[in-house]
Amino acid sequence: MKMSIVARTTTKLVSPFLVTYAAYLMLYSSQSPGGGFQAGVILGVAIILLITSHGYRRVRKKFKKKLVSSMEGVSGIILILLLLLTALLYLPPLEETVIPFNVFVGIKVGAAFTMIFYTITTFMERD
Repeated sequence: MKMSIVARTTTKLVSPFLVTYAAYLMLYSSQSPGGGFQAGVILGVAIILLITSHGYRRVRKKFKKKLVSSMEGVSGIILILLLLLTALLYLPPLEETVIPFNVFVGIKVGAAFTMIFYTITTFMERD
């Protein structure tokens, strides 16, 4: 089911700004409030807005469930490796170590929110 033309146009206009703001939060979180989790939620909301306004089937062509799932898994593995590397080398939490961590946390959280929404819409399609 599609929304009205106003909702679809507004979503097309707002989504790039949401993704840009999420990228800003990921990259500058060591210098300002925010971080990977907040950026991931904003990323997930941008995709969920596209799904609700344009329909699940149309957005699913661009953001396939398998791709989103693999992004979540790979970012989780990279996060574990980053944490192990930081702990084994006794690295202090410097900007060089915080930024990659926040980027992968943002990707993981955004993919997780999208997967949750995909799962919910799959169950709703069955009814």
